[in-house]
Amino acid sequence: MRKKFCRLCMLVISLTLVIGLVINVSNQNSVEAKDSSSKGPEITDYFTVINEDGSTSIVDFDDIENDNSAIIEQSKEYNLVAKTGNDKEVIATYENEEEAQEALDNKVKTKSKLRARTFSVTTYAVEEKTKDIEYGVLYLESEGKDKNGNLQPYLTYDNVLTGYDGYTTGSYAKDAAYIGEFNGKIRGKQAGVVMDFNKEDVTIVDYTKAKNISHYYVEGGYLYHKYYYGSKSFGVQKVGKKPSYLSEGINYYSYDGHYFYTSYPTMIKDYQNSNTSYPNAVNKSNPFYNYYQFLSHRSKTTLTSSNFNTITNDKVGSSSSKMKNMGQYYIDNQNTYGTNALLMFGVSGNESKWGTSAIAQDKNNLFGHGAVDNNPYYGANGYENPQTSIKYHAEKFISNGYLDNEDWRYNGGHLGDKLSGINVRYASDPYWGEKAASVNYYYNYGNDYNKYTIGIINGQQKSYKLYKEPGSTVTHTLGSGSSPRTYNLPVIVLDTVTVSGKKWYKIQSDTALNESRTDTDWDNQYKFSRDYLYVPASDVTIVTNGSDSSTSDSPTSYTRGDVNGDGKISSSDLLKLEKYIINSNKNNLTSLQKEAADINNDGKITTSDLLKLEKYIVFGTKF
Repeated sequence: MRKKFCRLCMLVISLTLVIGLVINVSNQNSVEAKDSSSKGPEITDYFTVINEDGSTSIVDFDDIENDNSAIIEQSKEYNLVAKTGNDKEVIATYENEEEAQEALDNKVKTKSKLRARTFSVTTYAVEEKTKDIEYGVLYLESEGKDKNGNLQPYLTYDNVLTGYDGYTTGSYAKDAAYIGEFNGKIRGKQAGVVMDFNKEDVTIVDYTKAKNISHYYVEGGYLYHKYYYGSKSFGVQKVGKKPSYLSEGINYYSYDGHYFYTSYPTMIKDYQNSNTSYPNAVNKSNPFYNYYQFLSHRSKTTLTSSNFNTITNDKVGSSSSKMKNMGQYYIDNQNTYGTNALLMFGVSGNESKWGTSAIAQDKNNLFGHGAVDNNPYYGANGYENPQTSIKYHAEKFISNGYLDNEDWRYNGGHLGDKLSGINVRYASDPYWGEKAASVNYYYNYGNDYNKYTIGIINGQQKSYKLYKEPGSTVTHTLGSGSSPRTYNLPVIVLDTVTVSGKKWYKIQSDTALNESRTDTDWDNQYKFSRDYLYVPASDVTIVTNGSDSSTSDSPTSYTRGDVNGDGKISSSDLLKLEKYIINSNKNNLTSLQKEAADINNDGKITTSDLLKLEKYIVFGTKF
């Protein structure tokens, strides 16, 4: 005991040499200023496919088969025609060119035999024709061309509902619903968006001839989405717990994930008749919203750092992964920047092959940041360590970027799809948000699911007012000035109030506000207790009734080394830990403080933890 006490004395003496070396965890790595100059999707040369059992497969872009010859052949028919002077008659129609050519040869032979006895001037020919299709499946090409005619690894389209452009690719999601032809473009629907494509970017096939049509089905109490990518491959992923109106043993069709049909033609008829009404859907008055896909990042998970580490280890096993033991950093950045740790965790798992991709291994980049050109590896950002990548994503990409409602990328604070959310501008994969959300359905962690109440602000938010208080000062107007127009915007509903007979919803703001709550301030530190707004309840449809929508500004978990819980790691933490080791009865710690004090994660609090903490403060040695 005497030796231990002397050792502690030496530690106390050494502290006098490091006064002023206090390190604020949230500021230990500098990051660059906001930059929204690159207006393209995050592109990696691979993408994640989630299997029915929750296992993941990584598919390299070059390995995706994109042979569309069979699909193109299905879109055509061949007419055998007879021409006499200016008159032309279709004699027969064939599904393939070989049959049509054989019929032509027979006609020519027959005519040749009769030629000596007749003076016919009738000629025969085979004419290729694109089929007239009423109920079709739209199959997408893998690549398109920009305005200058240069190839790009995705297709661009016009969003009919918002007027903005967007991007997707058949390499990641092959099929869409065919709606019709409008103003020289082909209209379809995929991932929630009514899209107008250039004709050369798509092929239309009659649904009765189409081999691969995406659909949903129910199994074991969960709803699954089976979708196709490339020319032959498919993926299957959980998209939430089974809604009551869907049953096992039935394939359901939907290209927005909200309204489901048992008949493909019935779905197409609804899509053709309206962009916003679904009178013949199974759930016409009760749209389905995947909870984690439409939950705003302005929330907190109930999962702990240990839960995250367990999931990572389950995914990668003994493989080397830059996501291993990173759980606490997701929690820390959630607490600092107000961005849900579980949502960020799911994104990084998919984007980095669970920390095993070349970009993750060589550049400590867990999110594919900066991989926006045709050579994603060399275009991707590099970081000092993987935890800096998590910080950059939470602060710069999410809190100050995609959640700033005056940023060109803003489409809501949720993962989303191609109609709303981060998915709109972040990724060309139209099911990117669904995949990131899907991770969360394979691990049962109690009360995290359906904790928050989610409402949808219906329609397009053009000149849409967000109020400081019910019916009072307008804090921000969506879709006005530099603020983008959103559509069917999900929000977290905190409370309901009635003023002068009118009902209002108190909602969590996606963007940080100034201290007086009179304007947005994207660069301000986000505070859940300050950053809320009001909207008329009549504008909103509640799609998830949560158990508790409140979010505290207080940390939801501990930070290793932050023994006193002030958000920093400093000499004060070292002194508090030392006092506890000397006399734990007199200097007791809370349960969270004890977890923070167990620096080496051995389940005990000893002088070994004290030494590790001192080395971190003095030399910056990682825990």
